[in-house]
Amino acid sequence: MWFTRRKSPLQREASISPENILEVRDLKVNINVDDYVLNAVRGVSFSMKKGETLGLVGESGCGKSVTSKTVLGINPSNCTAEGTIAFRKKNGEIVNLLSLEQDGDEFRAIRGAEIAMIFQEPMTAFSPLYTIGNQLGEIIRLHEPEVGKAAVRDRVLAMLKKVGIANPEKRIDQYPHEFSGGMLQRALIAMMLCCNPDFLIADEPTTALDVTIQAQILELMKSLQREFGMSILFITHDLGTVANMCDNVAVMYLGEIVEYGSVQQIFHNPQHPYTRGLLRSLPKMDQNREEKLFVIDGMVPLPVNMKPCCGFHERCTVCIKGRCDVANIDLMNVEQGHSVRCLRMEEGGAR
Repeated sequence: MWFTRRKSPLQREASISPENILEVRDLKVNINVDDYVLNAVRGVSFSMKKGETLGLVGESGCGKSVTSKTVLGINPSNCTAEGTIAFRKKNGEIVNLLSLEQDGDEFRAIRGAEIAMIFQEPMTAFSPLYTIGNQLGEIIRLHEPEVGKAAVRDRVLAMLKKVGIANPEKRIDQYPHEFSGGMLQRALIAMMLCCNPDFLIADEPTTALDVTIQAQILELMKSLQREFGMSILFITHDLGTVANMCDNVAVMYLGEIVEYGSVQQIFHNPQHPYTRGLLRSLPKMDQNREEKLFVIDGMVPLPVNMKPCCGFHERCTVCIKGRCDVANIDLMNVEQGHSVRCLRMEEGGAR
């Protein structure tokens, strides 16, 4: 089976602040691989308001996609999760998503209708055996079985028009191989929005597209967010996209959030050495052509048998030996809404 299994029952109900639609608290996800366990997510906590866009950034292997798939309940069966994911449903009910059976009827009713996900590879998101219209209509038929066949087709046509697909009356009966990459990404966005979800997860939604199409897709997502009032968890490696799309940013490294703040705080006052390294690696308009881009030395290690320490200490140029490498480090407040997981904050900030 393709769903997360948990060994112990969890409390269904969970508290949540009135202004929030989602609160993730102390989320831990382990992946059982042969003779060892990957500690993919290690105590992640964040919250999101209605209509907010949160950027989740970091290198590959930092746990971003595992975190998002745990929210949606689609991790493989060799994953186990602990913590709380409190979600506010459309009817106002607060539910701990980790307490639901991942292949149960209640979670199936939430997926697509209340929480949807745009995957990073549109070419593999659609079945080659069915038309685009059939696959978009399936979402509506699943969650709203009372809607008639003609009404389903009308809604699919309207959504294809809304996402900017030309000649939707023709395209609705075509197969995925007849669409370009950019059109497939638009169709995938249309599929995810057919039931007007309150929460959208976008996992690298423009990775496979050229720069011009990327800009069009991002502008489309912003306009649809304004229209539908969705909250968006935006996962990306592209900090330029984060600056354009997001309200707040969570920088993730080795399964932990190492810095959190508004876009302005993260870009204008970065405090964690990892965040500063990511920003320094961005190309600049006035950069000399012969000048090489900054590179953070080393690679993200495998999260196996993790010891209490800062996960970044092996690559950090300001690591405090005997402290950063021997004890867990909590998030510390820099200013209102801005926190960082770094011992250098006790000495006036990372340098």
